[in-house]
Amino acid sequence: MTILQQLPVTLMSSSLSLDSPIVAQAGQHQRCHAGDQWDWDGVHFEVLQPVAISYESSKWRPNARSCTLRVSTERYALLLPGDIEAIQEDELVHSIPDKLKADVLLAPHHGSGTSSTAAFLQAVHPSLAIFQVGYLNRYHHPKSEVFARYAEFGVNRLRTDESGAITLQFGALLQFSQFRQEHARYWYHQ
Repeated sequence: MTILQQLPVTLMSSSLSLDSPIVAQAGQHQRCHAGDQWDWDGVHFEVLQPVAISYESSKWRPNARSCTLRVSTERYALLLPGDIEAIQEDELVHSIPDKLKADVLLAPHHGSGTSSTAAFLQAVHPSLAIFQVGYLNRYHHPKSEVFARYAEFGVNRLRTDESGAITLQFGALLQFSQFRQEHARYWYHQ
């Protein structure tokens, strides 16, 4: 909510419950739905999940309903799957495998043991995966076996708890920078 208090946000799209305090803080809110898409400054955005009917079902947990967004240019694609788990990965692999390919993958559910299946990684086929995790997080994400699975697929892996902020640059080549390497302090453990 702090971000919403500091930045002017005219529209927020999420899969959050309508009674969420974050939704209440947003000026205008809409639910994300598979098939939503738009273009902005030559970049294409497409929501791949959740399906609209999932909002009416009590069987879907909030993680399973995460907005999964694919961001693409003519040359590169980035897949942001939120906190989806193995069941949703399987549904995506079997329903829209042609839309999953991406150069960069934000590891689903922070690299939890319930996500990043081999079939999903094979379908996405990323060259770079980013694990958005906090230092010494209580869930111990990413799980070591999941982190290793990415290596088995030859994926370059970065972790925010080790790299700090990660900046991606999509140009002639896909490049990235890691804040802690560029602004190293003597107390940073490398």
